[in-house]
Amino acid sequence: MSNSINLKGKTALITGAANGNGLAIQKAFSKAGAKVLVIDKKFKNKRLNKKMLKIIELNMLDENFFIELKKNLSNLNIKKIDILVNNAGITLPNNFMTYKHNDWNKTIELNLSLPFKLSQYVGIHYMKSSGSIINITSLASMFGFPNNPAYVASKSGLRGLTTSLAYDLSSKKIRVNAIAPGYIKTNMTKVSWSKLNLRKEKDRRILLNRWGKPKDIANLALFLGSDLAEYITGQNICVDGGWSVKGL
Repeated sequence: MSNSINLKGKTALITGAANGNGLAIQKAFSKAGAKVLVIDKKFKNKRLNKKMLKIIELNMLDENFFIELKKNLSNLNIKKIDILVNNAGITLPNNFMTYKHNDWNKTIELNLSLPFKLSQYVGIHYMKSSGSIINITSLASMFGFPNNPAYVASKSGLRGLTTSLAYDLSSKKIRVNAIAPGYIKTNMTKVSWSKLNLRKEKDRRILLNRWGKPKDIANLALFLGSDLAEYITGQNICVDGGWSVKGL
């Protein structure tokens, strides 16, 4: 898809872009001609195209994150951002009865509060008259997965935030959509993927009979960030090979 979509002249900011879905999204956006700003704690990938990328190494959970982000964007002479992808996220599974409050707070902050704050910051200062915000939710935003209360709550909240922002930012012609990945082969799902019994359990619920790849998420993000999606807003789109059709 990246060969048929042109993002030349657009600037994109992608969080959690060092690996997994975020890495695939930034590669697709760069290939489509966008100027891409990527945020993560650490970038270990030596093959990043630094001509097309502006790398911002920041811990998004640091209390000074927005102060440092403002400095970085100023130093890079960024005047506008056309596409914001709120991809950064964590999952800290544990049983509800023993769930640590610190893990709850950390998960809610990174998965829900920061997408709200970053969307507000970018919407006010860098998206003057149009733009596209893409939130990465999860199937957990639609189904009550066990033993992961903070993740389910945060992704459900992000799904709700997506519809709310679609209303509030429509007057500025800023579109807000979400992508809900199914079982994608990334570091976040490596436990399920590495254990044969768990993998088989997931496999039998996927209509297309395979796990997804990060590029499957990137292809939809590329479309939603482009002008081809100019009449789409407020949606939470599943990329799950049909898993949600069968449900739990």
